[in-house]
Amino acid sequence: MRMLYSPWGWSPAFLISLIGGVTTSSAWGQSIIPESDIPKLDILDPVATSASILINPVPPSSAIQQTVQQAYLEHFDPADIPYIPYLAAPENLNPGLYIPPEPEPEPEPPEPEPEPLEPTTDEDPFIPVWEVDGLTVNFSDDFSNFGQNNRFFEPTITGVLPNSDRLSVTTGFNSFIQPDVASVHNIPIKVAWTRKMGDFTTTLGGGVDLFNRLPIEINLDASTSVPVWKQATLSFFVEHETYKFNATTLNNQIKYWRYGPNLFWQIAPDLSFFSLVRWGHYNDGNLEQQSFSRLEKTFGDFSLAANVFNWSYQENLESTSGYFSPADFLVANGEVAWKDQVFDWLDCRVAASWGRQRLAGQWTSAYSYGGKCSVQVLDTLAIDLGYAFSNVVSQTGGSAFNNRSITGQIRAQF
Repeated sequence: MRMLYSPWGWSPAFLISLIGGVTTSSAWGQSIIPESDIPKLDILDPVATSASILINPVPPSSAIQQTVQQAYLEHFDPADIPYIPYLAAPENLNPGLYIPPEPEPEPEPPEPEPEPLEPTTDEDPFIPVWEVDGLTVNFSDDFSNFGQNNRFFEPTITGVLPNSDRLSVTTGFNSFIQPDVASVHNIPIKVAWTRKMGDFTTTLGGGVDLFNRLPIEINLDASTSVPVWKQATLSFFVEHETYKFNATTLNNQIKYWRYGPNLFWQIAPDLSFFSLVRWGHYNDGNLEQQSFSRLEKTFGDFSLAANVFNWSYQENLESTSGYFSPADFLVANGEVAWKDQVFDWLDCRVAASWGRQRLAGQWTSAYSYGGKCSVQVLDTLAIDLGYAFSNVVSQTGGSAFNNRSITGQIRAQF
């Protein structure tokens, strides 16, 4: 059955997402994403393994990987509902049930006044404007057999404001290298603010991107998530930024608006479903649609998952704008994974997948494999290191596109 829509119609993955949203209760899902003091992109966690599909079937675009990883790994725990003491005493509901007050007790003799305390010189405790409590450093190196190399190094400092809202600041240094194309270096500067309001968890972010030879660009994003059923969370995302696909795309100053919903449903303790849809509008006039769905079942230390990824554009502008823009791209695969605590201080996970992919109506096989280990150096310091390899159809068609990715993360809590 053809999985892509006629121009800008509904995709099957989106219909699945809507059905899940109507029937269910973090998010790119915490509600169900655990809210932590330190953000963590653990693509190899058994709950967050959906992110690994982005390394497997999709061409090596760090922007797309980050989109779905972020989408999948942003679930939030349901907000604690405060107890409200409603005035529902019997006399308020029926005057006939009025209970007279008890007689007032006899007054007791006054107690002697306490002696005055010596004045203290202690000052009120200092409350910082922003109390920093964590540092996360993300780095990755993506390299393909066509010579394309994207490197990211982005540390993020997180903290709490006096009103319990969270504030994070991200910067770093990124580079984009391609044969016969002028390399581009990037310094991102971004601030994100997060607040819980009832069941809703909302994040607003914005900043600028600095480049070595290009004009300064603005980046904006917003997201909100809410429980829609006992074990499900529905989220919505919107973002605007420069398309960091490769050096050619950056040199052409391609920018986009991208928006869409996420659904995460913990059907049972050992069964979960995740789905997202994204629509994109580019400044070169192109339109985009992505959809991704994943069903995962765990068996102790092992897990099985089925993934479907669908990506299509209104026009193929790769020759002019530089980014992969297929009219028809579909990947469906199955994944098997194992994760265990090797030592008290070492957790590891390995995974492999195999499936089929379709580009321009032609089907070929697609496979991937990878692993990741987390080392707990101290109670407040952990280091992750991972490797992945994937084989998908070339962006120009005809030959395999081999992409290897090295990822890492350093997490510190203060």
